[in-house]
Amino acid sequence: MYKEVEDFLSEENINFIENVILDSKLPFYHHPFSCFDKNNKPDNRFFLSHIILKRIENRQEGESYNSSCYPEVLSILNSFFKKIKIKPKKYLRISINYTYNNGHKKSDTHLDHPNIKHKQVLIYLNDCLDKGASTVILDENKKIIKKVSIKKYKGVLFGNNLHYHYFPKKGCRLVLVCTFI
Repeated sequence: MYKEVEDFLSEENINFIENVILDSKLPFYHHPFSCFDKNNKPDNRFFLSHIILKRIENRQEGESYNSSCYPEVLSILNSFFKKIKIKPKKYLRISINYTYNNGHKKSDTHLDHPNIKHKQVLIYLNDCLDKGASTVILDENKKIIKKVSIKKYKGVLFGNNLHYHYFPKKGCRLVLVCTFI
């Protein structure tokens, strides 16, 4: 499963991205690793993130959104889901990830939730200076299905696939990440 969509954001969505996320009004926090490697150890590939909804594996019973901007982010996601005609049953994780040159070429190949079958949405929020900072989606045999190029305001949906991304060599890469069932 793979879908790629452009021109789905409302004017309000774009204003929020431009005037809050890209205008330094949204705090991002340091994370010492982006995923776990094949030995289930942190990969030590640090990045910044603004967590809207903690990973389901890390949430307490009854815990909800972690950010005051969740209504605006949900509106962005709803615009995407409306365009592709999908209704999520449950959100597993929502985050805005800010990656940059951290000395590593790419993230480890990973599933965001190794023990939960899920789907994933990525919405690219900025014009990354390094157009090679793409996302690579793999099949069950670790063969490349799709190399997703970065384009501001593009949204992509893919299934429960292994994937990785390249860290930008220059500039930063801002991506809204949502996993769901």
